[in-house]
Amino acid sequence: MSILVCISYYFLSIVGFFIRYYFSGYIATDYANDKTLNRKRRWAIFYFYFIFLYSLLMMSQPGEGFFSNIIFFWLAVFIFILYVFFISFLETPRRYIKRKKWK
Repeated sequence: MSILVCISYYFLSIVGFFIRYYFSGYIATDYANDKTLNRKRRWAIFYFYFIFLYSLLMMSQPGEGFFSNIIFFWLAVFIFILYVFFISFLETPRRYIKRKKWK
C-alpha cells in the first residue's frame, strides 16, 4: 500500500470530522426550509459513503509487514465504525436541539 494512499485516506477521514461538526447545529426543520442546506447534506452523505467504501478498501489492502498490517487494519476498522455513525447522523437529523436547564 503506497504512502500516498494512506495519507489521502487519513486526510479525507479528518475532513469528515469537520463536515460532521458543520452539520451538528442543524435540526430537521432547517433541512426542510433550506434547499441549499439540503443539497449540502446530500453531498456530505455521498462523501461519507465514499469514505466508508474507501475504508473497506483499506481493510482489504493491508501494508507490508506484520506490524503495519495491524496498525492500518485497526485504524481503518475504527474509521469504518465511526463513519457508520456519521452517516446515520446525517440521514436522520435531530428533531430539536436539547437545551440545558437552568438551575
